[in-house]
Amino acid sequence: MEQFKDIYEKYYKKIYLFLLKMSGNPTLAEELTQDTLYKAFLHIEQYEGRSSIYTWLCGIAKNNWLNEICKQKHRTNLEISSEYPSGTDFEESVLDGQLRGLLRKEILSLPDPYMTVCSLRIYGELSYAEIASFFKKSESWAKVTFFRGKTMLMERMEKYK
Repeated sequence: MEQFKDIYEKYYKKIYLFLLKMSGNPTLAEELTQDTLYKAFLHIEQYEGRSSIYTWLCGIAKNNWLNEICKQKHRTNLEISSEYPSGTDFEESVLDGQLRGLLRKEILSLPDPYMTVCSLRIYGELSYAEIASFFKKSESWAKVTFFRGKTMLMERMEKYK
């Protein structure tokens, strides 16, 4: 197994980007990334090698994000990033940010395993094989579960049109 320093250096940015896509908040993503890697360091002996290290780290990161959501339940809206892509219209950027926030909200409201599979596929950009190994299921199961979750998301997002 790689030394933890190598794991940290190799996966820090990928985990940060995963959490940034999930949260839309750079500061929160940074904090959750640090916490994810700290927890992984403390529990590295629990890594069984059934999935990639990145998949295992995404599972820890997702759980950290969900714990943060529970802590922030009293707030009505999670902070949406205030950074706008250069070269785009301000109004379009605001609407795009709002849609990303609504999509995050709808993903989090999906029943498990759809929420987890969609999060890992959309935000973590994991392959179906990696998702399948995370759940100890077949690749076909991962594809079908993602398709069903995506279908639920598309139906739920219709109400925002």
